[in-house]
Amino acid sequence: MFPFTAEAHATAASPATLLEKFREHMVEHGLEVQGPLAATCIAFPEGRAMLHLKDGVIALRIEAATPDILAEAKATVSGHLEAFAPGEALGIAWAGARTAGTNNRPHNFRATRVLRVADVTPRMRRVTLRGPELARFDAEMLHVKILIPDENSARGADGEPAWPSLAPNGQASLDGCALVRRTYTIRRIDAAAGELDIDFVLHGEGSPGSRFAAKARPGDWLGLTGPGGGHVPLQGWTLIAGDETALPAIARALETMPREARGRAVIEVANAAEQQFLDHPPGFELHWLPRDGAACGARLLEAVLNLAWPEEEVSAWAACEAETARQLRDRWAAEPRLAGRRFRAAAYWRQGAAEGTAPSGSGTA
Repeated sequence: MFPFTAEAHATAASPATLLEKFREHMVEHGLEVQGPLAATCIAFPEGRAMLHLKDGVIALRIEAATPDILAEAKATVSGHLEAFAPGEALGIAWAGARTAGTNNRPHNFRATRVLRVADVTPRMRRVTLRGPELARFDAEMLHVKILIPDENSARGADGEPAWPSLAPNGQASLDGCALVRRTYTIRRIDAAAGELDIDFVLHGEGSPGSRFAAKARPGDWLGLTGPGGGHVPLQGWTLIAGDETALPAIARALETMPREARGRAVIEVANAAEQQFLDHPPGFELHWLPRDGAACGARLLEAVLNLAWPEEEVSAWAACEAETARQLRDRWAAEPRLAGRRFRAAAYWRQGAAEGTAPSGSGTA
């Protein structure tokens, strides 16, 4: 039993269908889903979420070890349920422990400003941000939500935009804010110096993240919430695979894993110019896969599916386009040596859909 709890109800047109979609999405993100549909339990580090079908509604209960973890879980559960029920008013209002930051801002929100900008490769730009109290982001969890201000939004005297407040459903409310929210990986963090780096894939004006990075200048504002997401697990010889959207996560994982770690990293990029130096343990092999015009994910999928596993304990992690990730999950689920939650294949983006229009995990859209 965890000491911090919160409860709510979600009223949906088809609660069973909504709960089924929620369960499937949690599995996609590597979380353990327990129990039958009507009594779903999602286990996560230092907590759990229980979703029960009762009298035509979904009864929600979250238990957590700390107020921060509880606040994260409330926002995650309500956010995913609402994403799978577009246009519906689910009426989620949490009762129980409540944690907010200064000025009723979410506890996990920080306002940062661009310190400097540098190109890592022709299509990868690194934006260094500076802000107060960044220690919460210095964790195993790799991802943050960035909040990109609209160029024409109203600003305060110092140019600071309106930031989110805390809504009853536990999520950051963007009412009155001109902000676009996207998911990115923390590439590097120096909490003592109040700095962190985020690497952006540059792929045109159609992507808010790409557009922000292309135009970023010192002093520009960017909001952050998080951290979230998982980490790259190591269980024996480990396969790590991904495209350029996963490259910041792969790079950070390789840099921080034990020097005795062993395995292979397979990374698909647009072309040879997108390869970059990655510090990695001596026992890890790096394999770059330039697409050179091939379809996204095709060469990554071919390389991974044709892999000859070594005769020892193995595990696997991948992050890439949603359909590629699905095919990897299907193959790995049928691999006896990866049984017992020894793999994860996450959808970092979805072909033809921007983040927020279809649930697609974390990425650099």
